[in-house]
Amino acid sequence: MNSKIFLAKQLGETAQIIDWAINLVPEDRLLEIPPHSTHPKADESMQRYFGLWSAYRLMFHLVHYEENWALPGLKFWLGESIPAKKDIPNEKEMWDKELVKGVDLNLMLKRFHSVRVKQIEALSKMSDEVWKEKKTNTYWGEATAEFSVSKTIQHTLEHGNKLTRIAIHWDRLLEYLDLLRTDAD
Repeated sequence: MNSKIFLAKQLGETAQIIDWAINLVPEDRLLEIPPHSTHPKADESMQRYFGLWSAYRLMFHLVHYEENWALPGLKFWLGESIPAKKDIPNEKEMWDKELVKGVDLNLMLKRFHSVRVKQIEALSKMSDEVWKEKKTNTYWGEATAEFSVSKTIQHTLEHGNKLTRIAIHWDRLLEYLDLLRTDAD
């Protein structure tokens, strides 16, 4: 299997999964932190299951990561300089600014898809030798472009899983917790 072709395809397909999952979340819940971990019948597993970020915060995190870490990291293998970590915009500060602007899911998804297209384009410019070349990357130590894209896919799946949980299990698990509370009373 050619991992470069496979992972380029996964960049496109996992972007579609993120798009699908975030669009399952009701608009009035996009900024709501899942309340499950504060429910009287919840244990710490509920916090781990849903996390402490809203769906929109997760989406913002994915975009921030890909615009500021993943894409510049890939361009490093194409000969561009990589920004120093200290020069990367602080995610928390950028999130606070995003909240002031307000929710614009369509724009956030456009940014996400745009940065994915740029990553796929970067992959198409890499020779097989460059793809497997180890470089001392300031983000991950010694790594290959293959590792960098694999990390992006892993990151997408990790946060995409939480997005999907928020989308499909929110009501069901709150009802279950309420049922436990009722049974205990």
